[in-house]
This record gives sequence, structure tokens and C-alpha cells, in this order.
Amino acid sequence: MPIIRRKKYLLLIRFQLKYILYILGFLYLGALISGYIVYTTAWLTLGEKLANVYPSGRLFYIWRSANVQLILWMLGVSPLFVVLGIFLSHRIAGPIYAIGKYIDKLLMGDYSHPLNLRKHDELKGLAVKVTEVRNKLKDDKEKREKNILEVETLIDSGDREGAKSKLQELKD
Repeated sequence: MPIIRRKKYLLLIRFQLKYILYILGFLYLGALISGYIVYTTAWLTLGEKLANVYPSGRLFYIWRSANVQLILWMLGVSPLFVVLGIFLSHRIAGPIYAIGKYIDKLLMGDYSHPLNLRKHDELKGLAVKVTEVRNKLKDDKEKREKNILEVETLIDSGDREGAKSKLQELKD
């Protein structure tokens, strides 16, 4: 089986962007939940002790500075997750794209080769089923062509009754 390498990573842009937004949404939701738990615990525990050491204005500055740092880190990490989302979604979008193109070829009557996906692609089960459909369509096409050839041979040889019976046989 030949090695298939795709160079274009954004094939189904709407699908892939939706996938990336899911990843970012889960990232931010996880950060929000864990951040809330850590902050609530830390500020409740340390807040009283720090209030005795720092004036309230200074304590607010520390709290705000920590929040700004958290937001900057989240924004800084986001491009990494966008790239990760593109690569992960490509394992799904690539096969969807390839299967769609393959089905277009089948619709045009090209049954010359089976569908092959890359080693780590998803949807291999679907690709196997599409290849089974291709094999069935190819067999049916070959049977039809063989039957047409037989009828044409009977007609060319002048055996019209044989051709009629063969056509009737095919109808049934």
C-alpha cells in the first residue's frame, strides 16, 4: 500500500474550526474550574493572613496581578492548542475529504482502485465499508458488461430468439 501524505491541513475549514473551538472551550472551561477552586482555596486561606501583613490596596494589586498573569498565560498557550486542534482534526477531516473524493470517482464509474487512508487516520471502518461498496459496484458493472456482450454476440450471430431469451432471463 503506498504511503499517503497530505500537505494541506485545513481541508474542511468549518468542521476543523468547530473542532478547534471545542478544544479551546474545554481548555478554558477546565482552566476556569480549576482556577476557581485554587483561587478560592488560596485566597480564603492566605487572604486573612496576608491582610494582616499587607494593606488592602496592596493585597488587591497582588490579586489583580495574579489574574493578569493567568490570563496572559492562557492567551499564550492558546496558539499551541489551535495548532494541536488542526493536527488532531486533520486525522478526521482528511479521511472525510478523501472518502468524499473517492465517492465522486465511484459516481463517475471509476472503480480502478480501493480507498486507502493514512496509517493514523480515523474512520478506517467507514473506508472499509466504502471499499466493499466499490467492490460490489465493480462486480455488478462487470456482470452487466458481460451480459451486454453476450446479447450483442447473439444478435450479431443472427440468433434473435436466443437474445430475447437471454434478455428475459436477465429481467427475471
